[in-house]
Amino acid sequence: MNYQPPIRHLGAAAITENLLKRKWSATILRYLDKGISDPAEITKREVNISTKVMSERLRTMLRYGLLARFPRPSPSTVIEYRLTPLGRKLLEMINAINDLDQQLIKSRRSMEESIIVGSVSTPNPRAGTEAPTLKKNDKNNRANLNPNPSQLTSTHSSP
Repeated sequence: MNYQPPIRHLGAAAITENLLKRKWSATILRYLDKGISDPAEITKREVNISTKVMSERLRTMLRYGLLARFPRPSPSTVIEYRLTPLGRKLLEMINAINDLDQQLIKSRRSMEESIIVGSVSTPNPRAGTEAPTLKKNDKNNRANLNPNPSQLTSTHSSP
């Protein structure tokens, strides 16, 4: 198989954005970080990753310089993949984003809980003052809701 050389001119932000747009990229990096370096083993553990997607993600990460290929000694045809220092650094950034996301979720939950608890325990200063209900045949109420144009007064003065 003919592999393209690594892309060196892309920055970490562009690489991170590109990877995070593609499902399974972060998952694959995490497996490699745990020492699971055989793509077949990863697809066994993550049954929803197809072989095609796995190959495409690995090829992209190789081009970005995040992974290195290590063929096993003959007669094996298995190729192992390992994170490069850049790959480890990028995974740290992805994990930091994930940690931030978890913190935000927790803070939103606690904020929502405090709002719910606060709304239950805070007395309503207007308690007992309910809005008047309209009776079906009450002509005065209907007239107040739909006044005649002649009943309207202008608040603007003429020049």
